[in-house]
Amino acid sequence: MLLLYLITAVSAVTNQLLTRSYSKISNSQADTHTVKARFTGNMLISAIDIKKESDYVNLELTTANSILKKLKFEVPTTELTVATGIIIQELGQANKIENLQSGKQIQVRSAVKVLGIIATIQKEKGVTKVDINTSNSIIKQLEFEFLFTDVSKIKATLVQELGMSNEDVSKFVSYRVKN
Repeated sequence: MLLLYLITAVSAVTNQLLTRSYSKISNSQADTHTVKARFTGNMLISAIDIKKESDYVNLELTTANSILKKLKFEVPTTELTVATGIIIQELGQANKIENLQSGKQIQVRSAVKVLGIIATIQKEKGVTKVDINTSNSIIKQLEFEFLFTDVSKIKATLVQELGMSNEDVSKFVSYRVKN
């Protein structure tokens, strides 16, 4: 008898959930958990790491002479020349494929949708490593390194470097402190 009661109760709850109407999330509502960021700068490419997967290419640019230290790309193609061309366009290089080489100085100009920002403050070293995870872009991650650990200076630099508002920086940045 108890088993029959439980089955009836579960069935009623299941029917109620299945017949309930749910509103569809519009694109503008889905974007409320991201913020647009723009970055520009001159940088020297110090290393390029390319990994071909089964249906995409992962490419990591390491830079010198810039606070932007790494850019990680994921391009939905297995053709390396196609992936390189897409990355060049994303960086605002006007199809200058020869610029994507180690030892080349490039001017980068791009925009991404930010999912989250983690600022790891290393007090003993006096540096802050900032990892930015993105959405809806072939640029999957950006890594900055600041030679200071003051939170207000970190926020101000992110506002300046990414073109984000103070409110967005406060909303999207998580801080971790390492000694």
